[in-house]
Amino acid sequence: MEKASRGPSLGRALDGLREAMAPQDALLLAMALTLLRHEADADESDDWSHRTRARDAWGTLATGAWWRDPYELSPIIRSGLDVWESRHVRLENLPHLADVRAHQLVPLVEWATATREPAALFEECLRHTQTTGKGGSYYTPPDIAHLLIDLMEPRAGETVYDPVCGSGGFLLRAHEYVESADGNSRLGLYGQDVNRTAVQTAAMNLSVHGAEAHLAGPSSTLTDDRFPDQTFDVVVANPPFNQSGWDDRESRHYDPRWRYGPPPAGNANFAWAQHVVSKLSRTRAGRGALLLPTGAASGAKAGERDIRARMLEHDVLSCVVELPAGLVPHVRNPVSLWLFTWSKTPHENWGSSDRSGQFLLIDARETAVTVGRGRRAVPKQARERIVTAFAAWRGAEGAARYEDVPGWCRSVSLDEIAERKHDVLPSHHVGAPAVETEDVSGEERIADLTDELYELFAKSHSLEEELRELLGKL
Repeated sequence: MEKASRGPSLGRALDGLREAMAPQDALLLAMALTLLRHEADADESDDWSHRTRARDAWGTLATGAWWRDPYELSPIIRSGLDVWESRHVRLENLPHLADVRAHQLVPLVEWATATREPAALFEECLRHTQTTGKGGSYYTPPDIAHLLIDLMEPRAGETVYDPVCGSGGFLLRAHEYVESADGNSRLGLYGQDVNRTAVQTAAMNLSVHGAEAHLAGPSSTLTDDRFPDQTFDVVVANPPFNQSGWDDRESRHYDPRWRYGPPPAGNANFAWAQHVVSKLSRTRAGRGALLLPTGAASGAKAGERDIRARMLEHDVLSCVVELPAGLVPHVRNPVSLWLFTWSKTPHENWGSSDRSGQFLLIDARETAVTVGRGRRAVPKQARERIVTAFAAWRGAEGAARYEDVPGWCRSVSLDEIAERKHDVLPSHHVGAPAVETEDVSGEERIADLTDELYELFAKSHSLEEELRELLGKL
């Protein structure tokens, strides 16, 4: 089979399998083929290596030697990934191809053998999960991943943890951030997810991008924390919003993570918030970032409001960013980004400004741009403005002096927030944008007001005459 310069589109390749298997199975097969190509390419780049199973399997696929006998394709893929699975995770639910005809598989194999890098092919798979709604629950858009990691500023040698890692987007962005900043990708990556397909996807995604991580699951972090005795330098999460029925073991009253109060059984938002805080390293001044629905910032339900109040009083929250609607797949409502830290006093991972008892609130609702059908994103310029404001507020090295900007950001004290029932929704605090006015003299202003007054007098007289006329006819 000759390599194409671009190859067929993924959508066309998957359409060819529509009658043969479920869409999610076809997409998993596409990911597995991409991973197999990556493993074969990586091995081939090693001059000292012998021809391995991955290269054997990929050679069979790329040359088209399988097309007369598709019954053997599944074992070929499995054997080629045998070494990878022994180091990472077992790929469950790979589709059986015994009933699939060769002509149905050819477009997908051609797509996987295109000259693009395996990492780019895998990203196409992830974008497909978003546009089709298949697997979108474990996909975080790149613009959101960039924003969170840029705010967290991970450094080489640190640990980064995502308790609901999905496809591994946050962990991968942290790896890329450190590699770009320090030329060193030495970073401890940890993740867990309740969804088996998500754990598999994260393992494959990180591998094809040259990153390694400790992944756990499938199991729920809230009821079965697989890293119970560990804390981390950076914690990032995009959990399910307003998750009900999350505590199937009724353990929420006895878990040491709930130091600010037992989370409501019907909503896990503040279970996730407290879990993130509990995982922050105290000795290394850990910091965390968490996406929540905007209602969590101002909700009046007693249980949630009390937990929010205690978190504010313990000063573990540093910043809330109110983001636009339509950023996260399958979530139409606006979202808010919460940033946490154990210490807001001057130190290396913070800055020179002591912000104890203060909170930065940023209203970024109007920053989104449309990037496709039903998809919105926060562009780079807007993300940089958010990151710059947070850095200035902290007194980060090289940052400009912080100033409140009406309609955009404001530093608010605990006393003021407490007076407003611990409401931290930025749009309730930052005010309206400043309105530019023309510089006019006092005499000109008086003349304008006089003209307006005479116009009102004239209208008044006209209405009086009309009213007299109507009364005269009665």
